[in-house]
Amino acid sequence: MPFTTFYESDFYKIEVDTARNLLQAMWLRPVTGTELQEGGVKLYEVLRDTGVELAVANAKVLTSLSAETKAWMSSTFYELLSQTQLKRLARVLPDNMFHMIALESVVTRAEALGVTKFEVKNFSDPVAAFKWATTSLTP
Repeated sequence: MPFTTFYESDFYKIEVDTARNLLQAMWLRPVTGTELQEGGVKLYEVLRDTGVELAVANAKVLTSLSAETKAWMSSTFYELLSQTQLKRLARVLPDNMFHMIALESVVTRAEALGVTKFEVKNFSDPVAAFKWATTSLTP
């Protein structure tokens, strides 16, 4: 079964393939902190409503994020995702080293805060991200 669009705006798109238990989310352009939070909440809502366990989040086009936005992501956002059935999140990060490190630090902080209840792995290649996300979970 192909992906079905559950949310789409001018900056973010979320699609789900329920047969494969897989969600893919893609940022369509650089976003403001408010837009990032709006997209993050939509991602939570789609995960909550569908019960999907595997996700690929493509953030290739994201640029710098404010300290406030990164703090929201590492605490509130990852806590919301941990309230869903999500088991594995593959993140496709920007090629720009500065932006990549900033997004990596968000997960590191979330894990340190103990709010991440699922596996997270970062990728530069979307194909590798999908492969990891859809590889059988170890019991």
